Amino acid sequence: MRRKPTNRTSYKEVCALYEKFGRSDYRLRSAEDILNIHGFDIRETDGYEDLTQEQKELFESYCVTHMNSLGMNTKITMWPKSVHYVKEYDYYSAPEWDEDEQRNIRWEIGREWIILKANRRTKKFKKYMDEGKTMADVDAVSTQEKEYLRVDWKYQGRAEWFHVMAPDKYY
Repeated sequence: MRRKPTNRTSYKEVCALYEKFGRSDYRLRSAEDILNIHGFDIRETDGYEDLTQEQKELFESYCVTHMNSLGMNTKITMWPKSVHYVKEYDYYSAPEWDEDEQRNIRWEIGREWIILKANRRTKKFKKYMDEGKTMADVDAVSTQEKEYLRVDWKYQGRAEWFHVMAPDKYY
């Protein structure tokens, strides 16, 4: 089943649902609140089934926190399109002398995202390299990696994604 934005697109209708479910402060408290008030189950988000239990809990807490940080007109149009736990690699060149800076600089020349699934399998998500650069140009010593939950949202006719490290720590 596909998630979708609230089918109750009237501001007044959604406010009435918050009050009906005891949320007179208009703040969500759980995934069930999102389902009851906004009409979609975040547990049906693409990729949710590939998360560990801890990652699922992080995703649910983050969704509640993020939706509470937005105005009602945005909340009634949004839904999470996908969620993945990813490992991101930032690839840099070997140090090059920069005359302007008068020091050696490593330039970022590529980036790669790998989806890490709960069953320990991986899936290439996306990779790019600067034009004319290959993996042979990467300085392995300077490669940086980080892991986070990637959440893609659809709202108000556009898409946006966030790096999520904690329910209240995302960008």
